[in-house]
Amino acid sequence: MKKIELLAPAGSLETLKAVCAAGADAIYLGGSQFGARAYAKNFTQEELLYAIDYVHLHNKKIHLTVNTLLKNRELEEQLYDYLLPYYEQGLDAVIVQDAGVFSFIKKHFPGMELHASTQMTLTGADGAEFWKQAGADRVVLARELSLEEIRQIHDRVDIELECFVHGALCYCYSGQCLFSSMLGGRSGNRGRCAQPCRLPYRVSEDRQPVQKGEWYPLSPKDLSGIDLLFDLVTAGVTSLKIEGRMKQTTYAAGVTSIYRKYLVMIETMDLSSDAKNYAVAKKDQEALMNLGNRSGFTDGYLRGEKGKEMITLQTPKHTSSQKDDTSLPEEKKRELSGVCTCKIGSPLTLTVTDPVTTITVTASAGEVQMAQNAPVKACDVEKIISQTGDTDFWFSSIEVELDDHCFIPKQFLKTVRRDALEKLRQELLRKEHRVGLAKEKEALPKTDAVLSIQKPDAEHLLVVCDTPEQFRVCMEKDYVSVMALALQSVRIKDLSSVVSKVASQCKISNKKLLLALPPVFRHDTADAYEKQWECIEKLHAEELVEGFLAKNYDSLGFLDRMGVAPAHIWLDSQLYTFSDRSADFFRGLGYQHHTLSLELNAKELCRLSQTDSILTIYGHTPFMVSSQCVNKTMYGCDQKEKKLFLTDRYEKQLPVKNYCSVCCNVIYNAMPTLLFTGRNWKDVEKIRPHMLRMDFSVESESQTREVLALYEKEVLGLSVQEHVFDGETTRGHFGRGVE
Repeated sequence: MKKIELLAPAGSLETLKAVCAAGADAIYLGGSQFGARAYAKNFTQEELLYAIDYVHLHNKKIHLTVNTLLKNRELEEQLYDYLLPYYEQGLDAVIVQDAGVFSFIKKHFPGMELHASTQMTLTGADGAEFWKQAGADRVVLARELSLEEIRQIHDRVDIELECFVHGALCYCYSGQCLFSSMLGGRSGNRGRCAQPCRLPYRVSEDRQPVQKGEWYPLSPKDLSGIDLLFDLVTAGVTSLKIEGRMKQTTYAAGVTSIYRKYLVMIETMDLSSDAKNYAVAKKDQEALMNLGNRSGFTDGYLRGEKGKEMITLQTPKHTSSQKDDTSLPEEKKRELSGVCTCKIGSPLTLTVTDPVTTITVTASAGEVQMAQNAPVKACDVEKIISQTGDTDFWFSSIEVELDDHCFIPKQFLKTVRRDALEKLRQELLRKEHRVGLAKEKEALPKTDAVLSIQKPDAEHLLVVCDTPEQFRVCMEKDYVSVMALALQSVRIKDLSSVVSKVASQCKISNKKLLLALPPVFRHDTADAYEKQWECIEKLHAEELVEGFLAKNYDSLGFLDRMGVAPAHIWLDSQLYTFSDRSADFFRGLGYQHHTLSLELNAKELCRLSQTDSILTIYGHTPFMVSSQCVNKTMYGCDQKEKKLFLTDRYEKQLPVKNYCSVCCNVIYNAMPTLLFTGRNWKDVEKIRPHMLRMDFSVESESQTREVLALYEKEVLGLSVQEHVFDGETTRGHFGRGVE
């Protein structure tokens, strides 16, 4: 069978060496910038350069996390200088979330692998195919996938698949969480998540408590996939990833050693017939439990199940049945054989051989002399040569070719040993090192380019609606020129009929119609949409459907497979365009409309080119998009869409909607972001976005009318008779932004 990579975390050199010794094939870690664990003890440049050489001498690899979203200046002025030393040292791979970062690294650092991070929320073959075509060497799949979904991706797309197998689980699809960002300015997309999901909440329906007291409905147990290791291997996984860059060395090494043990076992098995023979010993299960867990373990989504069994519900705690083992594996060294030749009248030579390289060093201190008194013994030579100390090598055998009556000073032997090992080290690493390309002079994105764009046209608004009531209200407004129907609210069986009806209404009202695809587009959803695609394709061909609003890479891949031209696909804010280079990445593929990130402030937005940009000026920000369902956790799965509320410690009530058609759960901000009044509107005019947008999700029909009435009064200057919206609002990140 093809060797499966065991990928272990490291937050320090001590941990890196320990997981190497414990059996990791590769190590992923963060440097001083741009990693998703900004508050961890990450590697300094000196440590990381040493680490790259260390793992290569031990026939292992290093993957560096650059898996955050980068702003313009970070990407254009800092990223190249940051990566260049590691690239030249032989860094094996970079894990990336940002499309702009991906294209930048691909251009400036050829030959280094690029891995699409789990932050990209890749849940199906269409998303994997998208990134394969873009040039990714590997995709790190979303943690929410089942074994069957992983197998389907493997069967359809020829690309390496990396899957998490052990460690902490996020409640939210990675990359789709703005909870920490919007509440406290600590963005998970910038590596600074404050983990509000681990806090207690009161759950209520219609503002009435579902359960007494506080619960932890968003806090998953830790993942342990050890029982399903055989199934993961046969599903086609390339790399098994252990979570835990912020964990202690004993945890990382201990977990790695146990998973290595069972991977070795699987390597001896017949994958076509030995599934029933795979079993994990109770003592190893207990050892994993004692190394660290959160109120026990779950096997996550791998069996295709989800529910309250995965959630701690009570205060998360570590459970243990015995004292933890704090011992670390002994550091392994590279095995060598040596031949030391000592001939009187000739220079002493030492030949060192490892599995791939042989080098010979000739001593520079002169010829071997005849002994006047006690001659050196072969065993003495062997003893001194074998003392490799704190180097990365050890001798499994040393042959000594020694003339009788030789005199060789001990220092003479130590010097030739030191020189030989250093020469071997340099020769081995020389094969790994690269020569960096000189960075071409590139003009920074012209921030004054926006001056050629007129102020936003307040008479032409894009509105996204979640419910028929919201849609009906917005259809009445002449200044709403583009309507987007959120399809996650439409039952799959009703898709064709609902879209046909809405398309007819938009034609009568002279409005363009976009179909907003669901926030997650997994395999079963793609299959269901494909079966009903003939109707949608016909409406699109007849220009009754203007195009599609896509929120994820799986949607982009699906639409491409369905033959939809990129010019008819509008990008939602979840397809992050944090910088001009990321917008250029999509523009280069033909996508002509992108929604600006909700995590950039007004000044940062002003510095971006606004070509084809869409700015969201109203909406309850989606905090979390999850496969887990609060409704199912509290009630069980009753296939009823509800609006629940989570009350936090500040008595803010966060709306929660479950979208059963795509088995998806969304937690929204308690307050809507509103940017079209007072000073905010003046800042919007300075940004000069190509188009303005409003999102209606949890609003009632009357609330929708009130928001639009406020817009008419404040922006259009109309005299309105209706009650205008006067509820509590937020500016989101428009004022502060994220670190």
